[in-house]
Amino acid sequence: MKKLVSLAVPLIISQLVAQMLVFTDVWMMAQLSIMAIAGGGLGATVYSIVFIIAGSTVGCVANLIAIAYGKRARQPEVGDAEVRSSLKGGLLLALILTVALQPVFFMMHAPLLMAKQDPQAVVLAMDYLDALKWSMLPTLVLLVLRSLVSAFGDTRSVMIMSVATVVLNVPLSYLFAFHWEMGLAGLGYGTSLAAFIIMLGYSYWVFSHSKYSNYNPLHKLHEYRLGTMVPLLGIGVPIMIATMLEHALFSGAALLAGTLGAVSLAIHQIAMQCLNLSWNIAFGLSQAASILVSQHVGSKEPSLVRRYALLGLFTVTATSAVIGVLVSVWPEFLTQVFSVEGDELATELVAALPSVMIMVALCFVVDAWQLAAISILRGMKVVIGPTISTVIG
Repeated sequence: MKKLVSLAVPLIISQLVAQMLVFTDVWMMAQLSIMAIAGGGLGATVYSIVFIIAGSTVGCVANLIAIAYGKRARQPEVGDAEVRSSLKGGLLLALILTVALQPVFFMMHAPLLMAKQDPQAVVLAMDYLDALKWSMLPTLVLLVLRSLVSAFGDTRSVMIMSVATVVLNVPLSYLFAFHWEMGLAGLGYGTSLAAFIIMLGYSYWVFSHSKYSNYNPLHKLHEYRLGTMVPLLGIGVPIMIATMLEHALFSGAALLAGTLGAVSLAIHQIAMQCLNLSWNIAFGLSQAASILVSQHVGSKEPSLVRRYALLGLFTVTATSAVIGVLVSVWPEFLTQVFSVEGDELATELVAALPSVMIMVALCFVVDAWQLAAISILRGMKVVIGPTISTVIG
């Protein structure tokens, strides 16, 4: 348990810090208007759908590197070669997917109107997307670097990197949105610029250490080959399909909420922040369990694979249940945080939010179970079965 917790805590803090970044963005949207929350939430939903395609595909590089890390104990040269191959395959895949998916952002205006979204919210959403799309590549590169250091057990640096991102992002976003009066688009530009700066800084920090210098992606450029992406795609595509289907439920709910009006869409955006809180804690625990499982798959220790799989499932169940109870008994806190004084839509939002939060709390444990199971099985390179069960679900 100690090894799982020591690996998971920095990852959980990292996820919560990232969630705090989203939370502060929503808070700044609220300072603009309720309509800005609706438009920003709609834009964020579109961005998350597109990013899931890239992020969930690239994200499995953590498991491949962890398996290679476990293999280093018995075959050092083979393990090191597989680490470099997985790392460079992840970076190459991140670049290709970013370029391939960019046109989607430009084509969303008409589909959103066809989905009967509020026209004013759609305009704001497109402004936000036009700025936020530039954050995709640096965020994917950071995901690959995070996978490398996490697989080696250095999750503390991931936590520090996440804190640095928030420390940089909040003032930049505020500067763009309010001081330079760019509004919702300014929040997107602040996020993109912060991600780019952190990507450069974290890359330098990681590869300046002797532990990782052998894996520097700027060295041995001949190792960049399209073939290095094949193992990633073999695991990542089924994971991407499963993740897309899961998030389609929430994205579809956002579109349905939008057909009911700006207040419903704003409520959905606020409720999602709470669901994301529970999910991010479960994600940190699940990722730690997945990495430990992968390491012991690589070192061929099945008893430890079973041990960390069971510990992962137990911890996500306990933590998610506690969060669900807390959100259910104190929903009024959210209305105090997100209510905008003087906004004509605020009264309706305050009245409706508590009952929505009870429904959201019911999702916490079940969502955590699915996340943990998929993550642990991914650590064993088992991806087809979970994808099929997700399709059925």
